[in-house]
Amino acid sequence: MNKSELRRIVVLLAGLVVLFLACIIYLTYFYFFQAETVKNHPSNRRGYIEEAQIKRGDIYDRNGELLATSEGEPGNYHREYSYPILYSHIIGYSHSSLGKSGLEASYNDYLLNRNGNRTLKELSNMIRDKKQDGNTLVLSVDTQVQSKARELLEENTTKGSIVVMNPKTGEIYAMVSLPDFNTMSIAEDWNDLQQNKAGALLDRSINGRYPPGSTFKVITAASLLEQNHINLNYEDTGSQVIDGREFKNDSGASYGTVDLKEAISKSINTYFVEKGSKLGKDALGETADKFYFNQKIPFDLPVTRSVFDYKKHLPKTTLAASAIGQGDVLVTPLHMAMVASAVANDGKMMEPHLVTEVDDPKGTAILKKEPQVLSESVPPEIAKKLNDYMISVVEDGTGKRAALGSTTVAGKTGTAENSSGSDHAWFIGYAPANDPEVAVSVIVEEAGRTGGRVAAPIARDIIVYALNNIDFSQTPDMETEEDD
Repeated sequence: MNKSELRRIVVLLAGLVVLFLACIIYLTYFYFFQAETVKNHPSNRRGYIEEAQIKRGDIYDRNGELLATSEGEPGNYHREYSYPILYSHIIGYSHSSLGKSGLEASYNDYLLNRNGNRTLKELSNMIRDKKQDGNTLVLSVDTQVQSKARELLEENTTKGSIVVMNPKTGEIYAMVSLPDFNTMSIAEDWNDLQQNKAGALLDRSINGRYPPGSTFKVITAASLLEQNHINLNYEDTGSQVIDGREFKNDSGASYGTVDLKEAISKSINTYFVEKGSKLGKDALGETADKFYFNQKIPFDLPVTRSVFDYKKHLPKTTLAASAIGQGDVLVTPLHMAMVASAVANDGKMMEPHLVTEVDDPKGTAILKKEPQVLSESVPPEIAKKLNDYMISVVEDGTGKRAALGSTTVAGKTGTAENSSGSDHAWFIGYAPANDPEVAVSVIVEEAGRTGGRVAAPIARDIIVYALNNIDFSQTPDMETEEDD
């Protein structure tokens, strides 16, 4: 063999080695970085073929009522929903051609028992194509309260949201978004849903972002209480000019000498634009951050971030408007329920959750959600003051229509301007105010009237219904720990 032939052989071998290494690198990249994308891609039929062999797990509400199950035989299972409209956004759908949404998507691996907890027997059954069962989900949602919330919302609007939660544990008792859709007829309705501008597929509770209006004054008030150098008294004339822009109170009202409590109770815009300007964007923004603005909220479903982008340049007028929940502030209804819950829970914001437990096919719990503190939003002494202020909103202020005769309610109304020209109506609050068990947020899109007139009565009715119908004995106790 001459040198020329040897050189060609070496070059060929080197090329084969490079190709071999390239294949290894390529497969390694897909295994570690693209496996989930490829597995979940709509064009990948292998996933559907595998799923069709597994009986997808059932889903129950907090009282043991069956919400979703699978019928049929291996290779031909289909999903059945007990409340296909009521839970359309929470549970969502699982469809062979349309994919998945809601908990059907986020808990897909658990429902298919592909979460890494399979026994050797289950793996053997999978290999031999024997019948396999998925895991069961148990939700914190109360179907009666969910149904009542939807009924109340539908009586007042075609677009909006109600969130009902436990302020001490983060359990979601109800989460309604209108308009909604029918999961049992999703395939037949798909084209209409895609073309319908009402946005029925959008879960407004967690993905709709709105200006919070005066409900944001709770956060501005918290920031003012933390900054003890600002005078909390104010002489209101009904008008306040900030950098050439005039801000006015609702209906042009003038209140004279007021303090922070009265400013919250009467929702005095002029007070908060003046005090918010003195706070400055950093102080207000840092308080908002402690209430979990500008951060991803950990939840069973993907939540759009609420924002107050205070780190960019903010003109004085924009800062003033932000202090009353306009300007550069956008929130989700779930987040505002969490804000109310933080005040109710001595300043501790709890991590919200829909799924309380996952059980394997034998009924053994493989996952249990325990109450988790998400943020120390404000110290307990400030939370107590805010609680007193929010009680005054319902007893003497803009939220009187949320009052209950036998139970003290704390809350805050909001009327938010938006691009359509018709104001959104807000209410956030909780009860009983001295030992809260239920917190709510209500938004009625384009109500054209104030939160006190439209959203507060809805909040009152869902609060009293929840207090009378939820079995709170099922609620897990929160473990108290010393601060680190």
